Amino acid sequence: MNYSKASLFDGLSDTSGLLDEYIATKKIALRKGRIFSTSPTQFDVNSIHAQERIEGMLLGVAVGDSLGHSTEWKFDPKSRHERFGTILDHLHGPDVRSGRISDDSQMTFWLVERLLACGHFDFDDVAGCFVDRQSLIVGMGSNTAASLTRHRKRLQGSDVAIYECVGDPNSEGRGNGALMRFAPVILPHLRFPSGELWSDAAMSAFITHGNTVALSSAIAFTHLLWKVLERPLGDCPNSEWWLDEYLHVAQDLEVGALPLPLNTDPIPKWMVGFRGTLCDFVDGPVRKAFQKGVTLSEACSLDGFGSRADCTQTVPAVLYVLMCHADSFESSIIASVNDTKDNDSVAAIVGALVGALHGKQTIRKKWLNGIRSYSLKANGMESLSDLQTMQTLCQRAVLKF
Repeated sequence: MNYSKASLFDGLSDTSGLLDEYIATKKIALRKGRIFSTSPTQFDVNSIHAQERIEGMLLGVAVGDSLGHSTEWKFDPKSRHERFGTILDHLHGPDVRSGRISDDSQMTFWLVERLLACGHFDFDDVAGCFVDRQSLIVGMGSNTAASLTRHRKRLQGSDVAIYECVGDPNSEGRGNGALMRFAPVILPHLRFPSGELWSDAAMSAFITHGNTVALSSAIAFTHLLWKVLERPLGDCPNSEWWLDEYLHVAQDLEVGALPLPLNTDPIPKWMVGFRGTLCDFVDGPVRKAFQKGVTLSEACSLDGFGSRADCTQTVPAVLYVLMCHADSFESSIIASVNDTKDNDSVAAIVGALVGALHGKQTIRKKWLNGIRSYSLKANGMESLSDLQTMQTLCQRAVLKF
């Protein structure tokens, strides 16, 4: 399906044109950071493909999502452990939804599908795809739902601007619904890297989320992913590298401090009365906690910085998991699934990064084979299972990009 008939991008050659306009007119909550004037370093794409690192990146999202989704809603880490012990595989029982992917994987692989169809990131094509399949989305967040409803009206011809579709960035759009699907945006840039990648990352997030934390983290995690692929297979960086690289990008992009008091309920203990940006929080309390040896489970609890579906909590949670466990795909996924509240999204984001670092061969086959849902309904693959669809899209992405 061609979703671009109502495109507002006529006359713009790429996403950077609109992004520059929105930054200049303050219609997007981003600063024009230095990263926008840099190009990613070229690496050996053939070697990356031979090591199955793109498949690891994409299927890592699905594995993390599906292992976590079955216990995301009804349980926090404490009650989850009391009920199931340490989760090491897909669960079965009346309280769980075993082997089912959710919006994290759906929107990730729909983005892959549209990138394959267009050969590049097309804002309205992707927005239109999400709108068209909104009724299929499993576990969709309220901000994503509201944004897609506004996009539907815009694409149908109503007088709604793109920047209006994400709502008020001061009160909406801080959820992790864009960050969880960040990984595929690198695909069209693998062989021909350019600074357009950072604009694509920003505008891909801006389809549904307009808060500065959501936007800056999407760009910063895209940077992290690219830097991971630059490294040799399995070459895990030192623990605080993850913080340093995140901050190198995000602190140049964030606009304004976090709200005080933080408009979330409940407020994690470490965030009560905190003044500053999310980057200040990451570079301060988060870094100090890691250096003091605070455990992942304690840091990700409400007695720490939390790990709910809010980027102010998801970003520190993902970074902390990576600092503690990135040397192993298995341990990073197990830790994400067991020790965080929004465990499917945290595990999906972590899965993309450690999957790219270690490759598909490190993903347990039973974790993949345990995905049994039928929710993707990609064009021409409507009858296939989600696992079959994802594997097919991975193969096509490697061949095309």
